[in-house]
Amino acid sequence: MRSRHIALVGFYGHGNFGDDCYAVLLDLALRQSGFPVSIYRLCDAYSKPFGLQSVSSADELLENADVLLWGGGGLLVSWPDMLYRAFFPGVSSEFDSLILGSIEKGICLAACSVGGDGALAPRLTPGYKERFTRAAAFMTVRNPQDLAVPGRFGIPAACFPDLMWLAGEWLPSPARRPGGMRIAFDLYPGALLRKLAPYLVPVIQQLVNERRDCQFYFLDSTNAGCKPYRGLGRFIRGANVVSHQFSDPESDFQFLASLDLLVSSRLHTPVIALQFGVPVVSLLPEGKTSLLLANLGLDSLTFGHHRILDLYRLLSGKKSLDAFLRDFRFPDILSLRAEAAGHLRFLREHLA
Repeated sequence: MRSRHIALVGFYGHGNFGDDCYAVLLDLALRQSGFPVSIYRLCDAYSKPFGLQSVSSADELLENADVLLWGGGGLLVSWPDMLYRAFFPGVSSEFDSLILGSIEKGICLAACSVGGDGALAPRLTPGYKERFTRAAAFMTVRNPQDLAVPGRFGIPAACFPDLMWLAGEWLPSPARRPGGMRIAFDLYPGALLRKLAPYLVPVIQQLVNERRDCQFYFLDSTNAGCKPYRGLGRFIRGANVVSHQFSDPESDFQFLASLDLLVSSRLHTPVIALQFGVPVVSLLPEGKTSLLLANLGLDSLTFGHHRILDLYRLLSGKKSLDAFLRDFRFPDILSLRAEAAGHLRFLREHLA
């Protein structure tokens, strides 16, 4: 009997760092287990270094597929439909067509390491998320709270820590770079506007002015081959300011490993940084990020609007920052990796 052919789909093709890493991790794991894999629209910067087969059309993806596997991402996070269409034009209808085409062909639907934000909405939006979830034969999720969604539809499911905790095993771990203090901000102007936080720009500028002993990097973790730079480096000025955009797995990982501190509103750049021994703080995080940190018992690393002054005091004082970095308590990475492998075991068992 031939191995089942996996059509791997997710929020790929947009250069989003976390989603692209998911695609690499899942493809490598599935191929190691003997399953042929095609990935839908993974960018060349992440597919070519690993020899992954990325296809650009739905017809090509589904041609020989037995399973349409949704790999990683916020599949269980609801967005207001109009807002989603404004931020990601054409994506919702594209996934609708892909899911309906799979169902018509009798292809099995499944999901691995997908997540929500802790809110159990009566219906997932945009509609393709609800449609996929209802039709899934099985799935694994990354937060215990997420089990309520497949439970609503009677779908076999299991929960394990985010698959991205395996990245340190599947992708190379670079050596730390010597030199002065390196602090990175993984924030976007658009996100600050949505969160009513444009006031942070002058606050961060003042921090840069005060801490001239530090090098500040303002990230855009979206791959440079997909979109132009959109980070805060367009607005912050100083001789100690660098704008940095991700480009390929090796250099992206090397950069994260070189940092002394990552300040991020996002989910997977902190997860990767923690695995390289880089302390992180979460500034105005999305709900899914707050949920992950809370489940890890790391709520103290979250800084919302009411804690901005606390964060400024922490970063602007040399003694306070040095003490924070020295005493930083990392989660048990080895245990998280061992438990995260459960996603792959569950997936292999059900594919068999």
